[in-house]
Formats: sequence, structure tokens, C-alpha cells
Amino acid sequence: MALLNEIIQEASGDLALQNELSLAGVERNRPAEEYVNRFYETQFVYKTLKEYGIEETEIISIPSFSETIWDAEMAELWLTSPERRKIADLKEIAASLCPGSATADIEAELVYAGPGNKDDCYIGKDIAGKIVLVSGYPEAARKYAVEKHGAAGIVSFGCGFTPDGLDCSEDAVDHVTWGWGPLGDGEKSTFAFMISPRQGRLLRDMLEQGLDLRVRATCKTQRVPIKEEMVSALLKGNELPGEELVFIAHLFEGYHKQAANDNASGCVSLMETARVIKTLVDNGAIPPLKRSVRFLFVPEIEGTVAYLEKYPEIAKRFFACINEDIVGTALAKSKAYFILERAPHSCPTYLNDVLEAFCEWVGVTQRPLDTYGLNAGKPIFSPTGSRDPFFYRIGSYIGGSDHTVFLDGGVRVPSVNFIVWPDQWSHTSGDRVDKSDSTQLKRVVFISTATAIFLANADADAALKIIAEVSARALRRIGSEKLNVEHTIISSSREDIHAAFKEMDNVISHMFLREKAALRSIEFFEKEGQALPALLRKNLDDLDNLEKSVRAELEATYELECREKSIKPKKPSLSQEEVRLSRLVPVRTEKMKGFFIPLEHRKDMGSVPDIPEYDLGKAEFEVRNFIEGKRSILYIRNAVSAEYGPLALKDVEGYIRFLEKLGFVTILNQ
Repeated sequence: MALLNEIIQEASGDLALQNELSLAGVERNRPAEEYVNRFYETQFVYKTLKEYGIEETEIISIPSFSETIWDAEMAELWLTSPERRKIADLKEIAASLCPGSATADIEAELVYAGPGNKDDCYIGKDIAGKIVLVSGYPEAARKYAVEKHGAAGIVSFGCGFTPDGLDCSEDAVDHVTWGWGPLGDGEKSTFAFMISPRQGRLLRDMLEQGLDLRVRATCKTQRVPIKEEMVSALLKGNELPGEELVFIAHLFEGYHKQAANDNASGCVSLMETARVIKTLVDNGAIPPLKRSVRFLFVPEIEGTVAYLEKYPEIAKRFFACINEDIVGTALAKSKAYFILERAPHSCPTYLNDVLEAFCEWVGVTQRPLDTYGLNAGKPIFSPTGSRDPFFYRIGSYIGGSDHTVFLDGGVRVPSVNFIVWPDQWSHTSGDRVDKSDSTQLKRVVFISTATAIFLANADADAALKIIAEVSARALRRIGSEKLNVEHTIISSSREDIHAAFKEMDNVISHMFLREKAALRSIEFFEKEGQALPALLRKNLDDLDNLEKSVRAELEATYELECREKSIKPKKPSLSQEEVRLSRLVPVRTEKMKGFFIPLEHRKDMGSVPDIPEYDLGKAEFEVRNFIEGKRSILYIRNAVSAEYGPLALKDVEGYIRFLEKLGFVTILNQ
């Protein structure tokens, strides 16, 4: 408790918020010279960390996906008839022009086309040479309005992560969404202005009332040379410096967008975490770190990929990763939770439970009063921040940020993600510092710092504590999953109960495989002595015994339900198709080493064969991750089905066959 108190007293949410204000206090149209010289953000992070005394800090140049980048010099949108009124101006709101827009100067009639993303939106409308108002994403509308129907340009009032501006929350009705290109090229190039839902609804209502509206769109854009860069900072361990815990946050999400919570907040949390650890070591409050802690500030995803490719020897040192993406949003104001996003099933790890323990401690200790009106614990408040409870929850893997790169089957570094969600201001001009909370930032810094110190200094004794956490939380998860599978059996129809039992039997199998693997991951901390292996073996044996008990109870439930439905129970067995797929083992080729870059972004693909018919949805990432050269297609199907629900065998095989056709895997018949 004394160490936790030291961290609480040293961590400053206000200092983090001040840094956030410096990074993203206002929207600005980035000057073209930054693309060639240094970016403001990398210079700020570098100089600040140096001021904190973190000497091993550097700005790193990394490969760019292209030699040039789009840049806007000016953009204005005016209503010219029936009255003259300015609608949008790049100088006022940097999100006003969609990246990728072409230079234009045109006055034309405005026509409304709903979301604009399907042919039905344009029935009975003459839009050739006109400017189209849409409530959806501009690129989706461009493919129809410009390419198929000859429109001159687009005005969109889509809203953040809600594609239709009509469904936008009233909290964000005056905010402008950051639009994303590309917006065509050559003869089909166009422009798209982004306006607020309130502005869009007003223009739509005027059109639907029969008014003739004309607008003038003026924008000047260019392509300028680009160089990519990021910041790396290292607190070097003194005993095991080659073992690194890495924190990562994206400093850029496209260079045109600068936002406070997405993701200046993640970056300033990392900066403050680094400062607090350095200060506590320097003051003697904690001993020097045994392992190293690295902090990476990157262009989102592509910067992480480029860093790992540039420094493969450093990547091999990472034993765990914590990604922070949108962490400073005021929870009550945004009606949101701080979410710990656990690693997916393909990466069983102690890291999930260590972070869950710290989040749970903060959640409990920040309750203002317990049942009897007594203070619940150790308040973590910032002087200028809220007094909100710590609303948190533990979530399953979602992806969409830099932790995805580390969790990829070609990288395999255990990783979790911190995020505040929902955030109705994300990806809009409303994502400014006034939505942030210095108390929330202080709490995130506390969790980050406490975790970093614990893992960096963890020895065999600490590993015993981790075993206790993982094994105890495993029992909670097993109990919850057991309830789910039994409910599934009980609620199954007479026709479906045999198939349901087979699927639930598979869920139980992979649940225990996963929990055992998470326990075995703790062996990383065992450097000497035999107490840790002995305790691990005992816990693994206990799980084996528990699995037998859970299976017996599931079978009893199944048999009882079969009697109730007047049918005979069936022991699960493999179909001929399952037997065939149990012998086929996909193996990664050299082409699939490292992070799997999406096909549309690969420079080495040439023409991509027609994609076969398969429907994996979000499970596609995990199907790839489970490919490691020993698991059969059937095993992979079953493992991912235990995570996402039953997948069709043909879909899993179809996708893996597609990877084989592209040269990413070979399939062995064993």
C-alpha cells in the first residue's frame, strides 16, 4: 500500500492534461513544411521527455507507405442562393475538407441524396454537374454520385462513428466529422466538404421544402513530400535490460487529424507514466527497474508495423505490451466506461489478469461511500478534475488499434488495450480538451505506472501472486462459461440439442486449454528455485480435475434435457469432413512472417485472385492467428468457434485455401 500511495501522490493528471492541451488544444491546418521537416507533435514529445530526464529518447524516421501526402492550403463552402452565408471554412475547422479532396472552384445547385451510398438514393434525381448533400460517409457516396451519376462534388454531414448524420447524438450535433479519402483520381477526382449534422439537417430541410439552393465550393490542395517519424523512449533495466515491457500510443491517426482524446490523451498518459517511474526511481521510492520499460509514440498501426520491421532485434525483447487509445475522456460526461480490452483467445496470458486486478482495485477504491457511508478506499483525484467514480469494465478483444499489431500471429507479443468508450466526440471536431478529465488521466497513469513497476521488477515471489490472480480469476471465468453452456443446452430445441451439445463440449475443451496456457505463461518470471514450477503444476492438475467435473455436469444436463425431449443422447463424434480437416495443417510461409498487412495495402501483391465465398467477419483475424504450423484446420475452426460462436467448416477452410493461393501458407496433409 505504501508504494501505491507513492504512485498516487506523484502521478499528476493536471500535468498530463497540460501536455494534452499543448499537443491538441486547438485544431490547425498543418503547414506543409512539417511534412518535410519535423512534426510539431514529435518535437513536443521528444523535448518534454528529455526535460523529464529520460535520456534514451529519440525521434526515429520510419519507412512511409508513399512518397507524397495530400495537403490542404485553403477551403471554403458558401451558400450563394437564396442568401449568401458561409457554411464551412478550413481556417475555422480543420475537419471541414475531407482528405484526398482535389482542388476546385465551382458554383452549382445543391441536391440531397440521403446517405448517398446506393443507387436507390439517386432515383429520379438529375445530379450531373451538381453538388450532392449526403448524410453518410463521403467516399461511399462518391462511388455513386460522382463515378456513376456525374456529380461535381460532395457535402457530407455524417457523424463520427455513426455513418448517418440523421442518427447523430444531440451531444455532437454541432461537431464536424473527420472525413477520410481517397476521393478518386484523374478524371474522377473530386472534393468533399464535411459539415455538422445541424448544418446538414438545415440544408436538407430547406431542399425538402422546395427551395433552390446553390453553393460555391472553393478549395486548393496539393501533394507534398512526406517522411514518417515517431518517438521512442526507454527506461533501461539494470538486471534484465533485454526484457522489455512496451507501452504504445498513436501520436498520429493520419496527419490531418489532431484530436485531444483520440489520441493525445494516450500519448500524455505514457509521458506522465514515464515521468513518474523516473521520479520514483531517482527519489529512492522504488529500487531501479530490473527489466526495461519502453514507450512508443507512433503513427497508428502503420508506424508500429514500420518500427517492428526496422528494429526486429528490439521487437524480440518485448514480453508484454499495453496500448493506450482514448484514455482521458471524462467518464460521466461521455456516459462511458474505462475499458480494459483483454488479449484474444489466440494469446492466453497472465497480462489480462494482472491488469484486471489493478483496474478492479481502482474501481473499488474510488467508490465515494460504501454501504455504511464510510470511505471505500484511497481516492485518486486531480485538483482540477472530477470526483466521478471509476466506471470500468473488462472487455473482450475488439482490435482497431496498435495492440492488434503485437497480437498478430506473426508477431505474438501479449498485449492489452486501454480505451474509454463510447466517446461520441471521437473522430469529430468536438474531440477537444474540454471533454477530457484530469482525474481520469491520473487514474490511468496510476494503473499504467503500478503495472509497469510490478512487471518490470517481478521475481519468483511476484510470480506466485500472479499465479494466485490468474487461477482465482480462471475459476470465475469457468463458472460464468459453465453457466452459458448449460443455458445453451437447456434452451436448445429437440432438433438442435445434439449439435448444441457438440459445440458446447468444444467450448469447454478450449476454455480449459486457454486457462492452462495462461497459467503456463507465468513461467516467464521463473528465474531460479523450484517453488514456482511446483505451484504451477499443482494449479494445472487442479484445472484437469475441474475440467472432468464440469464435463460430467454438462453431460448430466444434456442427458436430462434429452430425456425431457424424448430423444436419445449422442456422444459427439467427428464427421467425415472433420476427419479430413483434422489432417490438414496450414504452415506459414516466409511471406506471412511478421504482421499481416491487409491485402489492399500490400505492394507485393499485384493482382489479387477472386476472393472465395467465406463468411468469417471479425473472426478472420483469429483464424490467421491460430495458424502456427502444428494446428489442423479443424483445430483452428474449433478454437475460433469457442471464441466467436460456431463457424462453418467450409468458411474456415475457404479462407485458409485463399491464403494458400496467395502464397501465405502451405497446407500439409498429415
